[in-house]
Amino acid sequence: MKKFYILAVAVIATINISAQCNGRYQSDIFSTIDVSTVQYGTSIGLNGNTVNLMMDIYQPQGDTETNRPLIILAHGGSFSAGSKNDPDQVYFATELAKKGYVCASINYRLAANAFSLIVEETTVKVVFMAVQDGKAAVRFFRKDAATTDTYKIDSDQIMFGGTSAGGILGVNLTYLDDVSDLLTLPNGTNWQTWMSEVGGLEGSSGNPGYCSRTNGTFSFAGGISDPNWIDANDVPWYGSHAAGDQTVQIGYGQPLNGFTPVYLYGSDSISDRLNQVNTYNKYDRYTGVTHPPFAASSQILEDNKDSLAVFLYNILDCNPNNMKKLTQKSCGTITSTFANNKQAIDILIHPNPFKDEINIEIPENIKEAKIIILNALGETVTEQKTLSYTNKISLKKLPLGIYFVRISSYENTITKKIIKR
Repeated sequence: MKKFYILAVAVIATINISAQCNGRYQSDIFSTIDVSTVQYGTSIGLNGNTVNLMMDIYQPQGDTETNRPLIILAHGGSFSAGSKNDPDQVYFATELAKKGYVCASINYRLAANAFSLIVEETTVKVVFMAVQDGKAAVRFFRKDAATTDTYKIDSDQIMFGGTSAGGILGVNLTYLDDVSDLLTLPNGTNWQTWMSEVGGLEGSSGNPGYCSRTNGTFSFAGGISDPNWIDANDVPWYGSHAAGDQTVQIGYGQPLNGFTPVYLYGSDSISDRLNQVNTYNKYDRYTGVTHPPFAASSQILEDNKDSLAVFLYNILDCNPNNMKKLTQKSCGTITSTFANNKQAIDILIHPNPFKDEINIEIPENIKEAKIIILNALGETVTEQKTLSYTNKISLKKLPLGIYFVRISSYENTITKKIIKR
């Protein structure tokens, strides 16, 4: 076994630090876990049938904590098989719940069979439908936290990940911010069309009106369509992957030994990108070809559980040495609807992608706003005050790539991605 810890993990060993989290989240403090099955949404499958979306929620029995981090897990199965009851999902959910987390293992919509994934359109639609279902699960808990508070979760600490297809789901859900991101892909225009045909990025699987952003992600043998979707202020990631994996390659390639007509970037690429933008990540990289790495080893399964627990503790708010950036994206920094019901900044940016300049349209009643253009590393490349309803900004001298427009006013801030081609 070969492990690489890509960024230094903070040493969490003193009593004072442990006390910040009341002794939770590092060791097993509960022995009995309660599991309940609930419906978190409903949607329509590719064949037109109605699918009731179910999840199993794992909670420490007798826990009196009222503000607990949430871990959502998605199963593997090549987006055509698998279940919330898969053994690895049950294992991770149970073990993390013993440490004080609330965990949820979800079902999501699947393709009718693996052979249907030989068609690119079907593959893309099924993956996006799964992402939509994952977002509905996130919104389910944020809705609960804002209303009945049945599950006593901290809505600012929701982590999402999974195994194989579930890891792909979690990573793409977390790092795909906008449909314009798809234009970085070779067939991006078609991907945008296919996404639109199944309901867009957010979808309609349930619990509308609540934020679907996550605060951290993880994947066991997962991948992402484009690692450049990961921005400097995106959230941390944990990964586990075998170097010779051909089901989801560790670098760049077609999944399922080339059977599926799409390409993914595996864990090497994800970790490299996070290192490039200086974002905390923890990565267990193994020799061999096993998919996922723990499939044939109970020891690796246990090691991955322990590594995931360390990673999660290192991004918790109660840990004073947590590895999160102060500028890390959250529901409050990327949404245009303010939590305190102040007026939203409803802006329009065009063209996007752009060549030399962009036009930013801002409501006339927004005063003293600032326009900041950031590069992919989060560095400011230009800044100016809003001049009028329409603001034309020349970006001719910037190299091609991904940038961000940040509009900051007295009320709040909104950030949108732009692409220079």
